[in-house]
Amino acid sequence: MKSNRALAIACICSVTFMILVTIGSMIYFKSQLAKSADAMKGMEKEEYERHYVLITDEKNSSFWESVYEGAKEEGKLKGAYVEMLGSNLSSDYEQKQLMRIAIDAKVDGIILAANESGAVTALINEAVGEGIPVVTVLNDNTSNRQSFVGIGSYNLGKDYGKQVCRIVEEKSEGSYEDGNCQVLILMEGEFHNTNEMLVLGGIQETIEQEYKGDVSIKCESEYISQKGTFAAEEAIRDLFMKPDLPDIIICLNELNTTCVYQGMVDYNRVGEIDIIGYYNSDSILKAIERKVIYSTLTIDTKQMGRYCVDALNEYIDMGYVSDYIPVDTYLINSENVADYLGDMAENVEE
Repeated sequence: MKSNRALAIACICSVTFMILVTIGSMIYFKSQLAKSADAMKGMEKEEYERHYVLITDEKNSSFWESVYEGAKEEGKLKGAYVEMLGSNLSSDYEQKQLMRIAIDAKVDGIILAANESGAVTALINEAVGEGIPVVTVLNDNTSNRQSFVGIGSYNLGKDYGKQVCRIVEEKSEGSYEDGNCQVLILMEGEFHNTNEMLVLGGIQETIEQEYKGDVSIKCESEYISQKGTFAAEEAIRDLFMKPDLPDIIICLNELNTTCVYQGMVDYNRVGEIDIIGYYNSDSILKAIERKVIYSTLTIDTKQMGRYCVDALNEYIDMGYVSDYIPVDTYLINSENVADYLGDMAENVEE
């Protein structure tokens, strides 16, 4: 009897301890968010009329660093201080938490690389409701946001589809086993992104409409987790361990492109698979030069950053802005990669 009573007391004490730890953690987390917001409020803004923040889950990628540089440069010209939110904070916050910090700090505008989760939609609507305009960039969200700065996803898909047709047409007869070409499109894994679904539709429809050869081109998609570089690397490593590899892999972001390229090298698959990538980082351009990557589609990232700042300024000044602002895209392959490598070398020297 005494042992049962002792066990019950131990269970009660354990549960009480867990509850206290949980409550303490929540209080600490909220206090950290409040400190982050207060730190932002206390920033010196004497030289700037407005304070904008760029929020993305991939702060360290060269793609978003370039977008940020474009936004920052435009902000300096237009009297706005632009911050890559999260890069100056001690903790690694999720997108939802960074949105909360920006709202609590009452910034003048938010540039958001959105996803389509309900939580992000609610935070965008909350920000707009409190008078903070939101511009989504690259990935849109069905919300009350003011504008979307990005690319026509369906047209981007058509460009990818044309590259697939070109690859198949360049191959000699009998290059594909049983006359079938397997195409794998790597998509982001956490949310079924409407923009990516439009890209997928553009790829499939372009192949159906434009390819007139005898090879049967079959497209499949696979979702790759974007929760850090390691998660993407592991998922793509597993892909290379499968017995039946695709003939063509299409990557819709910089991280997947880099991981697939590295996987090709690590698993001695160079020459066996054609890669159509995304963005023009130094490593991707060099891979095209070495003919490990067939081609890549890239966005004018600095233009994208500039357009985001201009959209926020226009909305604040005029009370309205275009719902969609398109950004220029470019195709880079072995025929013109030397031009881009030359431009990159000149920028480094400067």
